[in-house]
Amino acid sequence: MPVASGHSLVQQFSAHCSERELKDWSEQARCELEGPITFGFIFATPDAQSRIRDVIEVVRIYAQVPVLIGCSSEAVLANDREFENEGGFSVALHALPETTARAFYLPPRVFEDSAAAALEAFFGEAPKHANAWMLFAAPTGAVSESWMHSWDRATGGTVTVGGFASGMVDDEVALYCGGRVYTEGAVALCLEGRVTVAPVASQACRPVGSPWTITRASENVIHQIGNRPILEVLRDTLEKMSTEDQKQARGNIFIGLVMDEYKPNFGTGDFLVRNLAAIDPKSGAVAIASEPRVGQNLQFQIRDATVASVDFEQLLEQRIKELRDSKIYGACLCDCIGRGYSLFGVPDHDVRLIRGIFPDLPVGGLFCNGEFGPVHGRTVLHGYTASLALFVERRGLKSAKSDFEESFELL
Repeated sequence: MPVASGHSLVQQFSAHCSERELKDWSEQARCELEGPITFGFIFATPDAQSRIRDVIEVVRIYAQVPVLIGCSSEAVLANDREFENEGGFSVALHALPETTARAFYLPPRVFEDSAAAALEAFFGEAPKHANAWMLFAAPTGAVSESWMHSWDRATGGTVTVGGFASGMVDDEVALYCGGRVYTEGAVALCLEGRVTVAPVASQACRPVGSPWTITRASENVIHQIGNRPILEVLRDTLEKMSTEDQKQARGNIFIGLVMDEYKPNFGTGDFLVRNLAAIDPKSGAVAIASEPRVGQNLQFQIRDATVASVDFEQLLEQRIKELRDSKIYGACLCDCIGRGYSLFGVPDHDVRLIRGIFPDLPVGGLFCNGEFGPVHGRTVLHGYTASLALFVERRGLKSAKSDFEESFELL
């Protein structure tokens, strides 16, 4: 699958780079790209926030970017580097053929109880023409699994990739859209035309023990699995693990909710991984960052660097086969802050894995505090995940529906 050169450029800048340096790069980028710029992303660490409005303005004016969104991040990504603990900001510019982009700032009112109706009224006709979305949100309780259902209803279930902004002090974040900076809500970008998003979502956990059926639950609290207190089952599972797994599981145990109940067996990648938000030793109940249902299957998970690496590589290789001869123009990686050096023990792991499979692919992105990506036709919240958006040629505009488009029926 060829990477089409001249359609995307990504660059990282230090927080204290001069306006002249940024201006010169922006002007040069405009000249190097094939055709006018369709949209751009800016992601910035806390030490760059004091000047972010000026950064946005310079890029918009000198690169002539009609649509520009982004957010704050603990660290930024650019091509084959993950700039952990280095600060600064990244700029990604995309000139996509026969494609237009529209940006939206989503105010708090679209996160209320009637979110689907509010979103539908807010977007108007836009979802009818969109074939993919990028979404970045403030990490508040407003963006929940139930809100994601409303999002899918309002957008027609179109592929969505993104994540929660991160990196600011006292849980505050910054969102950028249309030259303005916001501290709440979300920003979104939709693509219309020839280019769409091919998503890849890889988690960093592997299942341990046996799968169990939830037999008693209320809201986000699991009381019993297999008619036993879940905490009791968890203790038994930990005791039966190998010494090495027990060591790895300390402070590192999660709940995996099965995504496809019809599969005969479950393995890595078959679960939505959720944190244990709270444990009640008296009742043996466990609260998680989700709302499970009675009858749903789950399995305990532990974070594993080797599994995370192999799973991501396999998913990327699978995506190459599905895309076949489609051109790829660029990418945006929404990587969990729980990955990176702290998980893999080496720098730049995820972006170098991507570039190893897609040589010279321009990759922009950020470290998120929770990621968004599609699973079985619906947008879900992920954790410890690499959620990748590949900007690819939408072949259905040229010929009969492809296998790739059939696998994402609503593109």
